[in-house]
Amino acid sequence: MHQQTITLPPALGEATLLEWLVAVGDPLTPATPVARVLTADAEWVLPAQCDGVLVEQLVAPGAQVAAGAVLARYAPPRRLRVTPLARRMAAVLGIDLATLTGSGPAGRIGRADVLAAVRTSEGSTELQPVMIMASAEVMPPEPVGTIVEPAPMLADQMAAVATVIQPPLAITELIPLASATIAVDVQPLSRRCAAQAAEFAARGLQATPLGALIAAAAALFPMHPLINAAWSDSAIIVRHRYHVAAGLPDGRWRLIADAGDLTERGIARALAQANDDLSGATCVIAATNGWWQVVPPLPGTSAALTLSAAHSQPVALDTTTMVIGAIAHLSVWYDARILDHPAAMAFLRDVCRQLGVE
Repeated sequence: MHQQTITLPPALGEATLLEWLVAVGDPLTPATPVARVLTADAEWVLPAQCDGVLVEQLVAPGAQVAAGAVLARYAPPRRLRVTPLARRMAAVLGIDLATLTGSGPAGRIGRADVLAAVRTSEGSTELQPVMIMASAEVMPPEPVGTIVEPAPMLADQMAAVATVIQPPLAITELIPLASATIAVDVQPLSRRCAAQAAEFAARGLQATPLGALIAAAAALFPMHPLINAAWSDSAIIVRHRYHVAAGLPDGRWRLIADAGDLTERGIARALAQANDDLSGATCVIAATNGWWQVVPPLPGTSAALTLSAAHSQPVALDTTTMVIGAIAHLSVWYDARILDHPAAMAFLRDVCRQLGVE
């Protein structure tokens, strides 16, 4: 880190350093008194005249100091990169963000880093994924829905009802997959995106149903932790960070790191960036051009959420009123060893409520 200096003002002339008023590691502001010095005329208290942290004292108390000499070195304050959610959580929990080391891209501090600091302050270890132990006596949940096994045969087995879009990292192991689907009228979501269009465009971004879906789902992950889980032979691993493999309608893929820490604008910014390495993904959320298209989970993930394109369809409002709605299918394909049908449907219903498309 670039260091700067604190000097004895030349106008004071030669002086004796009487006392340091700050120690190495102390924070500085322009008004912070750092030292007392004695000149031929008077005793002076020197202010820091800078923001930063004192890193080195170059003069010992009692030493004679020439006019303009360097007394100490300081480091400018560290520029913190913090997600909006992490900043709000730190304020509520009383965590000093300057004491944290971010684990996100370019050292960005996220939700998981704040929670880790809370656990450390309470005397526990650093935040780790939760391990839900499995044994030979505990059978995986009985899948309910459309069972697809093995995964490499997804396209053939589902050809009659859906087209499966395979992400860049295809599943190669034999796992039991099941699915759940809700038909929703996405006109409220389309109106919401249209209302945000100008605000997003001013920042060079685009308000899309996919961005809204990722934001809604990520906000629900803490209430539905198995959506962000992974299966191993000995445990179900529930992860505390949410890295979303986002499938765009045009077939491109993006990794949204720490999606739970981002606002909808932050997610839109991540969708516009060229980050298509999905190896760190913990779940899949995709939007497709066809209402019949679905996406399976990635290796090491438990679920894939798909929002299909909408098609016009009559919707009965009551016994006498019918309108034409924009009907899309919100589907989740899941590892039936981790999730069951009631859990998948509960997640879909909560996503619908979060999006306002009930």
